[in-house]
Amino acid sequence: MSENEVEIIKSEMKEYVSGWGRKYSEWCVGVTENAKQRLFGDYHVNEKNDAWIYRTASSSNIARKIELYFIDIGAKSDPRTKNEYAEIYLYKV
Repeated sequence: MSENEVEIIKSEMKEYVSGWGRKYSEWCVGVTENAKQRLFGDYHVNEKNDAWIYRTASSSNIARKIELYFIDIGAKSDPRTKNEYAEIYLYKV
């Protein structure tokens, strides 16, 4: 597992969230096979106006580690998360 990759993705996501305020309790994090479908299809996140970000990790283990980090700092957990996938997303609830 690349700790460097974990830190890069965490940093990019944290930087994005900071532009919308740092209240992680207002955000939901999850891991999925298709982040765009989950965000814009399943949860009806507005692609142009809502706050969202996703990244693709090189493995499901890295994605899960990042997901757990954001849960630990206050983000809500998406109950639909599938641990075998590598796309990790955050969206403002």
